[in-house]
Amino acid sequence: MEEQRTAPSIPKPASTPVSRPAASLSSGIRTNQSPPFTLPMRYMILGILCFGLFAVDLAIQSGALVQDPTQPSVIALTHLLTLGALLAFVMGAVYQLATVAFLIPVVVVRFARWNFWLYLIALTGLWWSMQTWFGPGLLVFGSAMALAIFVYCGIILASIAKTAVRGPIVWFVASAHSYLALAITAGIFLVLTDAGLTNGLNAVMNPLLATHIVLAAGGFFTFLLMGFSIKLLPMFTLSHGYPTWREKWTFFLLHAAIWMIIAGAWSGAAPFLWLGALAGVLGFANHLVYAATVIKHRMRKIIESPIRFVITAATAGFAGLFALLIQVVVWHAMVALESIILFYIWGCVTLTVMAYTYKIIPFLVWSERYGHQAGTGKGKVPMMADLLPLRYSRPVFWGYSAGVIITSFCLAGHFAWGVMAGCLLVSLSILSFSAEIWYVIDPRKVAGEMRLHAGDHMG
Repeated sequence: MEEQRTAPSIPKPASTPVSRPAASLSSGIRTNQSPPFTLPMRYMILGILCFGLFAVDLAIQSGALVQDPTQPSVIALTHLLTLGALLAFVMGAVYQLATVAFLIPVVVVRFARWNFWLYLIALTGLWWSMQTWFGPGLLVFGSAMALAIFVYCGIILASIAKTAVRGPIVWFVASAHSYLALAITAGIFLVLTDAGLTNGLNAVMNPLLATHIVLAAGGFFTFLLMGFSIKLLPMFTLSHGYPTWREKWTFFLLHAAIWMIIAGAWSGAAPFLWLGALAGVLGFANHLVYAATVIKHRMRKIIESPIRFVITAATAGFAGLFALLIQVVVWHAMVALESIILFYIWGCVTLTVMAYTYKIIPFLVWSERYGHQAGTGKGKVPMMADLLPLRYSRPVFWGYSAGVIITSFCLAGHFAWGVMAGCLLVSLSILSFSAEIWYVIDPRKVAGEMRLHAGDHMG
């Protein structure tokens, strides 16, 4: 068994409905129960690589996106973002943050290490199979991907089961991983039906696809990012004394939204759809009020760019669901549905992950390379902010946000040149983001650190 990393532990959260003071950044996302540095970092590095590959492929596929979003190359592009960039980074972040949020170690760390290689092989094969729509590849690598994700969900849920922490953050994260398992199950049935192995489901392919999308984007990613925001927003703004009861209502409203929208997709009944969209709008509105309350009670004077865009991303989620509500209630139609889905995944989910990456990666890297020197007087220890000045993130966020808005609106209006221009802006922004994070990671140093940890493990 690998030696667990050591760092100052943080106090247990209070059980009162008013928050405790946020943990200081010296003990923020590392505890004495954190997994070895190599476990979260290898997932995060893969996520950043997939972000860069997605940006290049997006520039190439932008014309195909406006012509036919259902063609294989666009489906492969979408899953390169969701299964590659977003999921890989999120898995690494969860392995790290779960130990902090729930004050527990990750169970069976060895399985989590092995599972990375299964996930990497499955991701590579599945992306290639989607590009060419190679049926046997979809079955083989899709099954491997499902197994890797089920193993990941099992590890996280088994770890969370041991926590003594109670409250919305546990509900959100546990629900997120349950939704991820359900989303993958729906994806399995989609692949089997496409391969002709479950022909009885041909008549329900559209609602099954809708279920897969809602469970993945609305269930897993939304619940996970909102859940960890309960921990990260106060920590990165040094906030305390804020009420936490609102997030309980957010939790129940978002659950209602997911199942109402799924019911509407299967029944075709418009009331389910608009009730689901309304519940989602109210859930995001409640979360935004919570975030504003956290910001109001902050001790840090300056609100950093990543935190501003975490809130911007939540606003985009609110706007996407509000657009869905308007379509169903006012227009009685589902026009521009592809653009709404794109806006939600890019504007809400992806922007949130990018924003938190600017905070999480520098902290992990600094803790690994310099944390043991801090306060010892041995050598010059750089400040954490020196690894990546956050002013560099502003052009990335503004360019990315503009690209998302342009692409979404032009896709809704079938304006090809606008879609291509918006995609190019998104691509350039993501490439800049990937380069900045890659600079912090420094592949030459991290390779040596991983070999060192591997040597310690073998020893």
